[in-house]
Amino acid sequence: MSTLTQAAPDDSLPPWRVVARNDAIDSGNPMHDDETARRLGFAGGLVPGVTLYGYLTHPLIERLGRTFLEHGRFEVRFRRPVYEGEEVTARCRAVADDSGQARAPSTFELELCNAAGEACVLGRASVPETPPPVLEMPVTEPMPFHKIPATAAALGAAPPIGTLHECLTTEAGRAFASGLGDDLALYQTLAHPAWLLRQANLVVDRNLAVGPWIHVASDIEHCGVVRLDEPVEIHGRVMQLYERKGNEFVDLEVVYVTSRPVMRVRHSLIYRVAAPP
Repeated sequence: MSTLTQAAPDDSLPPWRVVARNDAIDSGNPMHDDETARRLGFAGGLVPGVTLYGYLTHPLIERLGRTFLEHGRFEVRFRRPVYEGEEVTARCRAVADDSGQARAPSTFELELCNAAGEACVLGRASVPETPPPVLEMPVTEPMPFHKIPATAAALGAAPPIGTLHECLTTEAGRAFASGLGDDLALYQTLAHPAWLLRQANLVVDRNLAVGPWIHVASDIEHCGVVRLDEPVEIHGRVMQLYERKGNEFVDLEVVYVTSRPVMRVRHSLIYRVAAPP
């Protein structure tokens, strides 16, 4: 996934700027703690990927609105760390084919850049013309009595992943959007996509006995909205394990269910971070 190419003024959405906040200092992931992150070679605690994803979605949702949350797709990749207090800019443009014509009015490339102009997060979003396939109803699993060891042996055995049961209240949902600086009107009644993706992180934190870990990518498929005050189940399962440059990765499939499945995510993370040289 490359950074944005030069775009004509009429196919770019207005950029959106915000000061990044590390809103996961008290989470179960020590990677958001300054001391732990510095020990692993970073300048400080990392702003969560799900928060950066929330910033990146703003211009897209401002253009597409509820339609995207009903059946849009989003691929997001995290390339560089972002730290508390950095100003970041979300940019989004419609994709054009080789003839210069828009491939589809609802296909977009996105990037979240720091003040130096470096692309820290890359994204690609679309709204397919055909309705998304109906997802299978996953099986509800109890939370593990003891958390699953974050090892290749334990995860490779495809252990049952406990199902989360959540309900974002109207008050909490509006506060969440406000914390992102996101004032779009539809978040008065609907769950913010960053809150939804954050639940995939909670699947990790509540099921795995893991140390500092890094969210590196997510492929997201919306099949329906989640309303505020609406109960939602979040189901997970291990899909794939692999290793790169000494880092150990796992891909999870996370499925969200209200009265029916409404969202599916392939959530990729480094569950064991290589020691710095």
